[in-house]
Amino acid sequence: MEEFLKSIETSTDTDDFDDNDDEELYDNDEDEELYNDDEELYDDDDEYFENDDDMNEYQVGTGQFTLGQDNKVKVEILQPLTNPREELNNLVGCNDIRKRIDELLDLNNYNVLMRAFCPDSKPHATSLHSLFFGRPGTGKTTVCKIYGSLLHEAGVLSRGHVVCCNRGTFIGNNWGDEDKAVRSVLELAKGGVLMIDEAYLLNSNHPNDPGKLVIPLLMDILANEDRRDLAIILCGYKDEMLRLIDLNPGLDSRFPNRFEFPDFTVDDLLEITRRRIREYGYSFTRSAWQKYRQLIAKAYAERDKNTWGNARFVANQLELIYLRHAHRCLRLPFPQRQQLLSLTTADIEPLAPTRPKPKIGF
Repeated sequence: MEEFLKSIETSTDTDDFDDNDDEELYDNDEDEELYNDDEELYDDDDEYFENDDDMNEYQVGTGQFTLGQDNKVKVEILQPLTNPREELNNLVGCNDIRKRIDELLDLNNYNVLMRAFCPDSKPHATSLHSLFFGRPGTGKTTVCKIYGSLLHEAGVLSRGHVVCCNRGTFIGNNWGDEDKAVRSVLELAKGGVLMIDEAYLLNSNHPNDPGKLVIPLLMDILANEDRRDLAIILCGYKDEMLRLIDLNPGLDSRFPNRFEFPDFTVDDLLEITRRRIREYGYSFTRSAWQKYRQLIAKAYAERDKNTWGNARFVANQLELIYLRHAHRCLRLPFPQRQQLLSLTTADIEPLAPTRPKPKIGF
């Protein structure tokens, strides 16, 4: 194998690889014909966008502010998308979410139209602040980014970026750090979206928890009617978020837009798989695809609602498949191009079970 690798390092002749998809290729573990071009599972040339929470797909920057003398707090900043409408239309599942976003945009665009034709009319009040209910891996970060970018395109937000925060962003070492952190984060998010993930963790059972100060501070600042160039989105599990609302009555009126992100179905997860492997040019053999479908269906049926990762589960499962695929291919005596791009049953092994997630905050 080492001699083969050395030979291809010094050669750029693609004729060394077999591009004939009609030829039967075999590996050490299974004798089966690979898909031909005219019957391949994934032969659609359309570009796809996956709604999983993986931020690596975006242009990611970093914002920073200081609490106290030397406590530097960094936050991730996602830059606006080039084609947010295309990404919205290509989301896997999420039909209701698409509809709700379109309704909000339509109302804002209607206000613009009314100002042009009926300048004396009273505009409809619209709040951009929203609550996203859903488990990890259901697309909340992706939709935040699309939401901010679409509002920017519509002229509602001046920048359209997304500032990603969580409980740790706001908790400092000194009294009063929470107030400074809230104001600093709002300044970074001005013109875009402030996303607070697992926002329910800001309310714990401990009476002296400094996190309890953050929501009231946000409410006080949002009471300023001049702060219109900003959308705040609080994300988290539905039940925990509803309890957060019960403990903070002001949230109910200031965050009227609610989006539910249900678990992906098995078909959704298989579609996400198709889109992910296409990025690398892979395809499954027939028996491998059957094995993978059964694996996903079993994992979905046995999922723990507190630990199930949805699209993240698919991402982690595929990473394990890629590792096994690479290990196997490097041990083939003279691998062909089609073998390198074909995922087989030998590459598929279930992930280890996820440990139960401890309950925090409630």
